[in-house]
Amino acid sequence: MHPALRAFSHKTLFALAAVAAALPAFAAGPIPANPGFEDGLDGWLPRDTMASALPEAARTGKLGLRIADNDTVNGSDFHSSRYPVTPGQELTLTFQARADGNFLVVCFWPTNEAGKPVRIPGKKGDGLASVLVKKQDDGWHPYTLTTTVPPGATAVSVWIHSWSSATGVVDFDDFVLEGIPPGTAPLETVEAMKAASSSAIARYNARRAAEAPPAEIPPRKAPPVIILKLDDLRQTNGKVHHSWTRVADYLKNRSIKSSIGIICETLAEATPEYTGWIRERRDSGLIEFWFHGWDHQVWTDDAGKKWNEFKGRPFDEQWSRFERSQTLAKEKLGFPFAAFGPGGGVGTGSQDGVTAQVMAKDPDMKVWLYPSPVDASGRDLAAAGKVTILDRVWAVNLEAAVGQPAFNRLVVGYAKNPDREYFVLQGHPTHWAGERFREFEKIIDFLVEQNAVFMTPLEYAQSLGGKPARQVGGK
Repeated sequence: MHPALRAFSHKTLFALAAVAAALPAFAAGPIPANPGFEDGLDGWLPRDTMASALPEAARTGKLGLRIADNDTVNGSDFHSSRYPVTPGQELTLTFQARADGNFLVVCFWPTNEAGKPVRIPGKKGDGLASVLVKKQDDGWHPYTLTTTVPPGATAVSVWIHSWSSATGVVDFDDFVLEGIPPGTAPLETVEAMKAASSSAIARYNARRAAEAPPAEIPPRKAPPVIILKLDDLRQTNGKVHHSWTRVADYLKNRSIKSSIGIICETLAEATPEYTGWIRERRDSGLIEFWFHGWDHQVWTDDAGKKWNEFKGRPFDEQWSRFERSQTLAKEKLGFPFAAFGPGGGVGTGSQDGVTAQVMAKDPDMKVWLYPSPVDASGRDLAAAGKVTILDRVWAVNLEAAVGQPAFNRLVVGYAKNPDREYFVLQGHPTHWAGERFREFEKIIDFLVEQNAVFMTPLEYAQSLGGKPARQVGGK
């Protein structure tokens, strides 16, 4: 679910309802209200500071809407007035827009009587009817969006939002919503929407302030060790995806060590080009390749519950996935994996006590990149001395969410953990296009300025001389 789906919460809806109950209904007029923004943002609900009504954003009339998103963590969140609807009702939205990038969509936002979003059955992604506003040229372009109101929906609004880590500018004007009877009044007054917007913007500003890097970084006794944990390498059409060559070349040019998790199923039919790339990078000493699972797939038990690959399976099944992968690694790559990091997918945990038994049995496994707080299974395994457990500080990571590098968030977390000796930083390079890669570069620049020591998982484990990793911090 997109973060803004969760963010448009009961707080906003309750604020709207409370104020609207005490005020007369917003007068009927064009649908949506203030469709050309000639009355500023009246009749619309901005929940952040990215929306403005400006003369330079106008296609017709005096003013138009500009969404200027320079926030690399939070996407824009802007709603029209809500209107009553019934399931099966056909709606058509038209508008004009011009954009400097492909980073923003316009959606229908249907809600039920409780104010919760109603998804379109069977529709992928956010489950909403949407249209991407595309960069074409410097001119205005028309857009059309249609939908059928889904079962359970009692109201609808127009939602304009950008992807969380994307940035850019889009201008809008001349919205027309057809399918709602002429003369239908919005469900909230202008005053109610202004009050709800003020509350939402206050929360947004407070969140931004909390995300802002501190003016000074607390001193450390010694530079931290950084283990870059980059997930999900697999063969793509016989090749290495260009995003992997990009990040590997970038780190090589800066002589920075990293580690990459391989999903091993595609090793069975690996091409010489793919395996050669892995061997060459490993031989350079800059990259350690580790075991990230056989297929990284969620599975469903007999009761219909979903589990991650190494959670809930019996020993024989988990061992088989390790054994097949290690056999292919030795055959195709010329080396066994010495480190393991399980994949996620659903919120049921990524590993269990059985996984610990498998790690203890595998003769080549020496490091476990632990995705959760160290539990009894992990402590017992580490105490036995065979496997080094490297846990994570969730506030100090490459990404705020999967595929979304977040410089500010990492710096804030880093400043709160001055006694932490090492950080395992997880990322997913195949998601790092455009601004996301630049955000990753900012993180690397910061860590270099902090004199961080970049090491691979096995290298760091060996540097401990048989002692367990010191797992402090976690703020």
